[in-house]
Amino acid sequence: MNHRRIIEGALAAVLLAGGFGRALAAEAEPVGSETCLGCHAERDVKKKLHTKAMSTAKGVPFDKACETCHGPGSLHAAAAGDKSSPGFATIKNPKDQSAAEQSETCLTCHKQKNLTLWGTSSHKQGGLSCAKCHTMHGDQKKNLAKDGVETCLTCHKKQRGELQLASHHPLIEGRMTCAGCHNPHGGVSGNLRGETVEDTCFKCHADKAGPFMHEHPPVVEECTTCHKPHGSANATLLKQGEPMLCLRCHKWPHTESTNNVSAMKTKTFEQRSRCTDCHNQIHGSDRKAGLKD
Repeated sequence: MNHRRIIEGALAAVLLAGGFGRALAAEAEPVGSETCLGCHAERDVKKKLHTKAMSTAKGVPFDKACETCHGPGSLHAAAAGDKSSPGFATIKNPKDQSAAEQSETCLTCHKQKNLTLWGTSSHKQGGLSCAKCHTMHGDQKKNLAKDGVETCLTCHKKQRGELQLASHHPLIEGRMTCAGCHNPHGGVSGNLRGETVEDTCFKCHADKAGPFMHEHPPVVEECTTCHKPHGSANATLLKQGEPMLCLRCHKWPHTESTNNVSAMKTKTFEQRSRCTDCHNQIHGSDRKAGLKD
């Protein structure tokens, strides 16, 4: 008997994978969410954020909530849990769908502005679906599978490590989220919210944007020339400590008028002084070309 059921189940799967399966699914009719709860009572979908949002934002009554995403359920319900029945697999089950199919179901309703770039998103290009970060039957804000920052750091291990360093953006303290700089649903390089790295940084650091009469070239070029955005062992997210960071571009001698270059260089390293002790307008100055007050 068990062998027969296995064979029947395998045959049903083969049939459903072809045109017969699609034709059979097309014959299914809506049965209402209360019918679904006859077997799936543990979901308690009436209290879930997604179900409530479907009603308030989309005008979808509860009785149509389940089948809006999973498709008409009459044949699935008639199978009564018998997985060998051809009708059982006519319901849309995200676990059996490709990432593209899962996301297509979500995007049928979710057409918000921040989703318009999903087609070019690095997440989509990486083969991820909406269900990788969101759970349809969950209770977290925006139906995230985990807390917002934790959702991102589950995959982004390198950034998790950088956020533990002495200088970091205050994500783990809860004062900002990854979505402050990134749009997880698409955008330019790295899913940034701004069109460039500078646009993204200057949203918060507007005082560094200029324009200044005397510009510091790295600031004009890109903030990440000197800074690591997620975290650094050096102060103010610098890639290297001073003066080594500055010396990558500003080679000795410091100026042509310096008479004792070696003595000045030695003194700088011995005292561990910083270039910004003198050049304190490092992002740009309207007064002095030397980027000083």
